Amino acid sequence: MNLFRKLIISLLITSYFWSGSCAIAQEVIDLSKFEEGTLGNYLTYFQESKNQKLTLDQAIKHFNGKNVIQGNSNSISLGIGTEPVWLKISVNNPLLNAKAYRLTVETPWLDFIDTWKIQNNNIQKKYSGGDAVSFEKRPMPYRFYAFEADYLSGLTDLYIRIESLGPMAIPIRMSILPKAISSDISAGYQYGFLYGLMAALALYNLILFLMIRQREYGLYSIYLFGFIANSLSYTGQLHTVITQDFGLYFQDWLDAFLMITYSVAGLHFARFLLNTASYAPKLNKAIYWITIAIPIGMLIGALFNYLVFSLILAFILNSSFALLFIAMGFFAYKARVPSALLFLFSSVTAATCIGISTMAVAGLLPYNSFTFKAIEVGMAFEAITLALILAQRFRLAQRDKLIAENFARIDPLTNLYNRRGFLDIIEKFWQSYIRNERDFSIVFIDIDHFKNINDTFGHALGDLVLSKIALCINNTARTGDIISRWGGEEFILLLPETNQEEAVVQAERLRVAIAALAIPCKNEILSVTGSFGVVGTNQIAQSQYCSEDFSIDYFIIKADQAMYKAKSQGKNQICSYN
Repeated sequence: MNLFRKLIISLLITSYFWSGSCAIAQEVIDLSKFEEGTLGNYLTYFQESKNQKLTLDQAIKHFNGKNVIQGNSNSISLGIGTEPVWLKISVNNPLLNAKAYRLTVETPWLDFIDTWKIQNNNIQKKYSGGDAVSFEKRPMPYRFYAFEADYLSGLTDLYIRIESLGPMAIPIRMSILPKAISSDISAGYQYGFLYGLMAALALYNLILFLMIRQREYGLYSIYLFGFIANSLSYTGQLHTVITQDFGLYFQDWLDAFLMITYSVAGLHFARFLLNTASYAPKLNKAIYWITIAIPIGMLIGALFNYLVFSLILAFILNSSFALLFIAMGFFAYKARVPSALLFLFSSVTAATCIGISTMAVAGLLPYNSFTFKAIEVGMAFEAITLALILAQRFRLAQRDKLIAENFARIDPLTNLYNRRGFLDIIEKFWQSYIRNERDFSIVFIDIDHFKNINDTFGHALGDLVLSKIALCINNTARTGDIISRWGGEEFILLLPETNQEEAVVQAERLRVAIAALAIPCKNEILSVTGSFGVVGTNQIAQSQYCSEDFSIDYFIIKADQAMYKAKSQGKNQICSYN
């Protein structure tokens, strides 16, 4: 998105800055009153003619002529791939003592910058730098072109020549040394907070991606890491380590490719997050081909060393990035996609912050620390908002998973636990009960003559009977009893803290309640009964607790055997394990 900061190159018309070329009485900076500020309104400038590099003397003669431009904003911007520009700044120190200031050109991608400090027609010093100059050879070890100098009593003229293939955006700041140092410390904390926040979000979502393998989380992580790297690059911080030693225009190429890396990742992330293909297939297809065609074009430009061509393509993709985000959010909102309104709001907010930063660098808004960093603030806000959307999606996915798991444990006809759900539940406290020798009992129920009901009245009535019996058991059972439809017409109950004698009493209550059911069937009332088998831990010999076969299945088998004994003895009765 540094495009929007750099895009002034292609979006702002150079003639705007050239309007009013005439003989100019340049405003002089009074150092007795000036402590810190941008110098756009204090400078005059002109550009060299094509392929005609001027000497300092020739430039001075040009400034003494008529064809120069007075700066009329905090910053000036002249476009991409333009001719070198000369700037003149005059400062006056009316005091007897010299005053020390730092002058900074706060655009780290400018290739060559030379400054001549002249007093009384004598060159006091020349400062040469730019991102094409290795870090250790710059006027001072700093992420921008900068130098610190004393200004003696009287008038001093600064002549600056800047040459660059990249965007010629030139915000110049001058500060007394204490304020310059304070600004550096403040910027360090601000960037550290913003980068730390986004890096934490990126790392968290990378871990989520590695765990659950959903591409939205991986693309979001690449998107954030890519923006952090790109921001470190175009703010000059990355190039305090990686400098001209890797090639004359290395920083420009790196800026361009880092720019499209996070742009491509961000666009694909938004496509999958909002599922754009399902309701806006043309937009989805356009985004897909944009993210393929432009990087390929840039690679071709790199093969033939056409830096300006590749930069323009990177700017096109980067400018499209914010607009496409808003477009995807708009279409998603129309399609009622969950979180689309939040996505749209964050995209518009980020685009607004980008616009503020762009216009500040272009000189259309006051250029200061806030407006210059507005792009990072907007991106951080967008990153947090997108993380909230992803967190919401993750929470909904987990909820759906729990619902699905719950349905897998529930019998849809009776709304009781099925066999799997019952075994999952009792497995959790089985070992605890056995280890602490606490009582519990199993009650096994089989509905008598249920096959005859299905054969005589049909399966629909059979299902009605089962649901009525399940409701009866659920209403008659105690709080804490665990009920399950074991299969077919069989039900099973686990009675915690209940010995076998107490379980027989509870089983009798259930038997009576079932036998009292009156189920309407056409023109008659249908009644049913059940056979019960009961087994309790207090009836199990202590020696059996050590047996390898001793488990919850052991209890269920014994209860099942007792139930079959009840059936063989005439049904509608209770038999317990002996």
